[in-house]
Amino acid sequence: MKMKLLHGLGLGLMLISLLALAACSTPAAAPAEKPTLVVINWKDYGSDNPEAIKQFEAANNCTVVHEYMASEEELLTKIRTSPAGKIDVILPNAAILPQAIKDGLLAEIDTSKVSNFPKIYKKFLDLPENKKDGKYYALPWVWGSTAIAYNTNKVTEPITSMSVLWDEKYKGHVGMRDDFNDAIMSAAIVLKQDPNNPADLEAIKQKLIEQKPLNQTYWKTGDEWSKFFANEQIWVGLMWSGQAASMKKEGQPIAFVVPEDGAIGWVDNWAVVKGTNNYDLALKFIDFMISDSFQKTWVESGGPAPVNSTVGDALSEDFKKDAAISETDLNRLYFISYHDEAVKKAWNELWQEVKAK
Repeated sequence: MKMKLLHGLGLGLMLISLLALAACSTPAAAPAEKPTLVVINWKDYGSDNPEAIKQFEAANNCTVVHEYMASEEELLTKIRTSPAGKIDVILPNAAILPQAIKDGLLAEIDTSKVSNFPKIYKKFLDLPENKKDGKYYALPWVWGSTAIAYNTNKVTEPITSMSVLWDEKYKGHVGMRDDFNDAIMSAAIVLKQDPNNPADLEAIKQKLIEQKPLNQTYWKTGDEWSKFFANEQIWVGLMWSGQAASMKKEGQPIAFVVPEDGAIGWVDNWAVVKGTNNYDLALKFIDFMISDSFQKTWVESGGPAPVNSTVGDALSEDFKKDAAISETDLNRLYFISYHDEAVKKAWNELWQEVKAK
């Protein structure tokens, strides 16, 4: 009996050893791969802030990768030509939104999954370019203006008109943006034409040709403008309100003004590219971008005006005036509207002719 018990015990121990060995030799389950969210935006424009990215990645166990654009038209080309699933989230404005929606390039946004959606100012939700058939394909993020920024050490008199871009006293120190939409709208404001539907394109072309000799540069990116400004090559020029506010926060001698005769208004929107493999994550990213914490931190550090009403309503009137985002400034803006391909082609050809002169 004892021998049988020992034999049985030996077999049991052997079986336990074999099971343990098998368990050790079984490969451990590989950790789930983190999803990667690809975002296209302007460089150094809020969403690629390292601290913000770190916070979002930690909360959602993901990786965020940014690619950058130099123009809205370039962005439209990117989403038209990129394979499905390569790009997840983009930042379009009214210049390309209707075309992108019409071409089926954007996914419908399920606003029930965006917790901060009810906080967006109604006036920005009512913009026609963001939706089709009552469905949203883009959500507003921030708004601002493309108006006049200037070096306070070099420009001492008050600026009241967009015509400062044509002022001979600043010859060689003017920065005009290399963008047909901004150039034509600016000239239209000076000529008292409708900036979104100018009646006399020939007069606008001649006005822009007249302005060309005064330029230091036709700038393409905010980083380029900043470098020219820092080197005192640009004293005055077209610039975005958000970047000007950020530069002022850094202590640079810069002021920003929406002239009395008007300037260009814009709303930047987040959209999800159709075919994304990260739809829910993309909506979480957009939700984070319009959250109280992100929008408050960004506007107070020199960012553009928030669309989050909780944040916007809490800003002081002095802050709004200093950042050129007051109601007075808002009422002076001509917001960019959508133009069809024929109009954009005509405007672009005009701009190329101006630059070739």
